[in-house]
Amino acid sequence: MHSPSDHKPTILILANPTAGAGKGRASRLRLLERVQADFEKHGWRVHIGLENESSGIRDRAHHAAKAGAPLIVAAGGDGTVNAVANGILQASGGAKSETKLGVLPLGTGNVFAFNLGLGKGWKPACKTIREGHTRRIDAGLAIPLGGARPASKSGGAASEPEERYFLLMAGVGFDAKVIEDTSLRLKFVLRDFAYALRSLQNAVVHRGTHVTLTFPDGHVENFFSWLLMAGNAASYAWAIRFTEQARLDDGKLDVCAFPFENKMVSVQQVMQLLMGQHVERGKARYFKTTGVKIESAPPVPVQLDGDEWGTTPLELRVCPGVLDVLSPLANGEK
Repeated sequence: MHSPSDHKPTILILANPTAGAGKGRASRLRLLERVQADFEKHGWRVHIGLENESSGIRDRAHHAAKAGAPLIVAAGGDGTVNAVANGILQASGGAKSETKLGVLPLGTGNVFAFNLGLGKGWKPACKTIREGHTRRIDAGLAIPLGGARPASKSGGAASEPEERYFLLMAGVGFDAKVIEDTSLRLKFVLRDFAYALRSLQNAVVHRGTHVTLTFPDGHVENFFSWLLMAGNAASYAWAIRFTEQARLDDGKLDVCAFPFENKMVSVQQVMQLLMGQHVERGKARYFKTTGVKIESAPPVPVQLDGDEWGTTPLELRVCPGVLDVLSPLANGEK
């Protein structure tokens, strides 16, 4: 005989209570308790998993997806979302996953939630998850191709990064430097303007790198670039739309690169980016593709969804329609 609780929808919420800025562990835990109470009030069975490292969140998501969990919710910012998505997609081997992803935007950076149209606050996000509307989206996959590795912080050679999925973007070279230089506190206080400030500061001192892009059809582009982004989503940092034509579900990656001429032109290009005029009025080079091999001389750092990953050379591929995400209804949907 089954008890009534056997028929309750089940949700696994994974969070890093120490991540971000502006919220201590105690306040984050209290917020998760309110989230749990909200779901339980609506008849859900809730399990909360806490991990202090992204790798722990990824591993728990992987094991849960392997065990057939129907829904895993990332409670945090973009790093937490990336970790949960990687766990789910690694469990399915990159094929379409039966485990759905939910998002509670509780982090310093909530750019993925912004691209989904989730809005602000945990209550609307909980309502979106309960309503159960799914949007099937693509993921990007970054594949290391060997080459020189930078020294580790301990002084030895760094290990080769693992293949990793991304939902928002892969930034190459200058952008990864901006991510590295933008502190959590600055992001929490200034949001978009934190990236704008660091971009302008770095544009003054950063020089370009020779980049080679090789596309699946064999087409090759060679140029000197100081900033390159491959986007699966349009928004890079809230209102900053680097790959403005990108869509989460179009089966493409959008690649945007700024050619380097001199430092004054680089500053001008940053201003055009902030005003959304870098493609139509600027000199940015823009490509839509299912994949791209990126090489540079010398090797430069790479970030995925805002976290440091490795260096060039690498290959990027789009994985179409591999992930169902709980999202608000779009205009006209029922």
